Amino acid sequence: MAKSKNDILVQQTGQLVTAENGTQYFVCGNTRIKISEHFATGGKPLGDLIVDVVRHTAENKASA
Repeated sequence: MAKSKNDILVQQTGQLVTAENGTQYFVCGNTRIKISEHFATGGKPLGDLIVDVVRHTAENKASA
């Protein structure tokens, strides 16, 4: 059965929750996702990381 336009437009928003032991979770509805990795504050921007991945992949394919 096709969804109505109203069903498609409904969006759930999530929130960041920190447990007493310091573990962080992203909670959206009944879904809870444990956050286990973070980007370093002084690290490379996401765009630079993506460029690195593309270059690495291209180098590996060229040498294969």
